[in-house]
Amino acid sequence: MAHKKIFTEALEDVYSDRLKRKDGFVEVPTSIFIEKVDVYAPDLPNIDFYILKENKFEILKSAQESYSPLVLSMHDYIWIKEEYIEHVRSHVEGIILKPNTAENALPSNKRMEILRRSAIKVVENLFEKLSPEKINKSIKVVKSFVFLIMKDPKAYLLLTRLSSHDPYTLQHSVGTAINAIILGKKLKIEKETELNDLGLAGLLHDIGKVRVKKEIINKSGPLTEEEWEEIKKHSRDGYEIVKDNSRINFKTKRAILEHHESKNGTGYPQGLKTDQIDLYSKIVSICDIFNAITSDRSYAKAKPIYDAFEFMKNNLEHKIDMEIFKELVLIYGGKI
Repeated sequence: MAHKKIFTEALEDVYSDRLKRKDGFVEVPTSIFIEKVDVYAPDLPNIDFYILKENKFEILKSAQESYSPLVLSMHDYIWIKEEYIEHVRSHVEGIILKPNTAENALPSNKRMEILRRSAIKVVENLFEKLSPEKINKSIKVVKSFVFLIMKDPKAYLLLTRLSSHDPYTLQHSVGTAINAIILGKKLKIEKETELNDLGLAGLLHDIGKVRVKKEIINKSGPLTEEEWEEIKKHSRDGYEIVKDNSRINFKTKRAILEHHESKNGTGYPQGLKTDQIDLYSKIVSICDIFNAITSDRSYAKAKPIYDAFEFMKNNLEHKIDMEIFKELVLIYGGKI
């Protein structure tokens, strides 16, 4: 039998949809409904609960029935029909995004960490096998980050701390998304929908790398000229992957295509110059570079934040928009 999931782990698994499935049913940890047994029965989604007994699904509680928290707590997991998984996910989202009150004692730092780790799992799923459904989950995760930044005064600082301490690989996409959202807000991008689009560009900026051989992505030594040309295809491939998705804004698609352009025209894939590069693309480019430099990579150790800023200032003036870069430095409390 699977071990009982602690509350925060259970929230992450459901929110990122890392759940076991069998014959049209989904296994859900009961700890998302009852963290501890109490005299007060918490609200439950209005759906049927099942248990798996001798390889058959048996009803535990119908949607209309009342229930006992004690009885429910005796089961580490229950099963629900696949068609109702979004009801359960909405229940979890409500817990994560609800402001701190006496009824919701989930601290801000816990909520941020749950979201960050959930985002990493979503991106991992996306890189394992692309699908429109998985891209939709990415959109939802970004919206949650934006919602908390807009609503929770502590979110801004907490997210900057989280985004600068990830090991490389999939976490890089999440760190880039977080910094892009925060930098966008610092640059007076106030509309929630626009911040959603910008954050999604950060999250999906490297999605084209799913078409690059893993041995090239993870190579510890210098790349050959041929390998470098393969890597450089990822920005155009990323655009090709998302270009027909109607749920993704054109500015998001542009940022995926343009995030390796340089202001002096030496970037790729189009060799654009600064006035031809979209604002979202410039933001994602800076956040991509910053997150990469401050993370351990297969070929380089992470630099401390202010060493990274010094490196970018001294070596990348030809590539990045320095006025936007200055705003990122200010977010982290530094000076140019």
